[in-house]
Amino acid sequence: TNSPSTTAASLAAAPPPTNPWPRKPPCVVRQPLRGTMASCGCNYLYMAPAMMVVPLFIISVINTFVAGPPLETLVFDSQNSVSLAYMQAKVQMSHVTVEVQPRGAMSHYFVFTCYVPDAWKTNDEKRPPLNAVVKGWDGDRVEGGETLLTAASHTGDIKGDQREYGMQLLQPLVGKEHYEIDVNAGEFMGGKPEFPKMEFRLTYVPPRFTKTQVVVRVFFCTVTVFIALAYCIAMCRAENPLEPGQVWIAVILLLLLAVNDPLYAYRVAALGSEALENAANLGQIIFSAAMLLFWLIMADGMQRAGAKTCCGFYLPKVLLVAAYTGSACALFLLHGRIPDRLEVSSFTETDGVTSGLAATLILCLVAICAWLGFLVLRASYHLGWSKMEYIYTDREKSFVGMTLVFIMLWVCGLVYRAVHGQRGSWLMLQLPFLALSNSYLVLLVNAFWPGSESTITSSIAASNNPADNMGGMERGAGAAMPKDRQGLLDGNDDDDDD
Repeated sequence: TNSPSTTAASLAAAPPPTNPWPRKPPCVVRQPLRGTMASCGCNYLYMAPAMMVVPLFIISVINTFVAGPPLETLVFDSQNSVSLAYMQAKVQMSHVTVEVQPRGAMSHYFVFTCYVPDAWKTNDEKRPPLNAVVKGWDGDRVEGGETLLTAASHTGDIKGDQREYGMQLLQPLVGKEHYEIDVNAGEFMGGKPEFPKMEFRLTYVPPRFTKTQVVVRVFFCTVTVFIALAYCIAMCRAENPLEPGQVWIAVILLLLLAVNDPLYAYRVAALGSEALENAANLGQIIFSAAMLLFWLIMADGMQRAGAKTCCGFYLPKVLLVAAYTGSACALFLLHGRIPDRLEVSSFTETDGVTSGLAATLILCLVAICAWLGFLVLRASYHLGWSKMEYIYTDREKSFVGMTLVFIMLWVCGLVYRAVHGQRGSWLMLQLPFLALSNSYLVLLVNAFWPGSESTITSSIAASNNPADNMGGMERGAGAAMPKDRQGLLDGNDDDDDD
């Protein structure tokens, strides 16, 4: 029997036992992106797009049970005078005067409509010409101190005129305390002027709906400011060079603040402001242009591994989006944006300039949508049908998924408005569209957060050099250099030749 000391010495001098099975390289474990929801047990790439539906559901509940109807309508006729706290109507033989005080009763705009209902129409009735003007003033009324704001007219019963007999005035609130709608009936074929039997409707945005908009917009503005500050601080502290997509997110965050309209509450309290209203609408147009340009650059950049030249890569996209922005801004400045569909036509004629701008805008949108659709479908083909997920980063896959969901939800809202929309449908959809834009930007910020890793997945890195990955965890590298993405997209895989 060997002594304990002899046994220990022999075991120490003996060579280590050999393993008959070949040693497999350890699996490379990728660290989750900083700021993702991996700690919650959710897959960020698939759960993040679905989270855009949650704000839409919450806003829908708020619209239905808190905000109430976006429009209210007051109906009266040309035979009786009306006196209310915010509206007084005086009817004379050929003259109707309607005075409106919007403070505390309405916001944004009001629409005055006069027409003859079908039950009141007769075949032998003569219809005199109508004309109307809207005046506004502040404080006590002084003769000659009113401001002429809007005018409209109808020529009456003219032979061959097939237009509907009626008239409509759309008057945005421009900061005046008092508005007067003066409607006159002119002489018809030498007869005595007399106002016909007509129905009047005054449609306006009620204060309950406006207060809900104010609260929701203030909330979105506050969240956007905090996210933008945190994102800028993270950009300043980032050790790695910033990617172009991260800079784009910072720019779009600033434009999102304009979409949320931080001066909305002030504009409502001031009884409207034409300058602030125009600035808010122009900010929305510029935000949409920045989003379209960001989508085009990101979607096309996913397919190009080499350097992106200014003339070949950026210039076509910038020119196309600039044409869209210019035509949209010109149309808005020339004609404004009708806040909602109206029942009676305002009988406005379109000129050549308006038709040209509208055609340019439509062509630009069609070209952008076709180009973007081709790029996104190609990326989706690589991700889904070809199963080439390893050629894209997690950030790029998140961008594709979230953008597809965002566009589909946005298109569904536009289709619903076009097919089933009624008066007030655009106002009713403002908060859902706003919630969708904010949630989409928040998810993009989370995916493009500065300082997070943006490497190609470990499957492609491990296929380059498995031996390097055996000690990758000890060296802190985590993964080897990835393959050339362009070669993979073109079908040139070097491993297939080995």
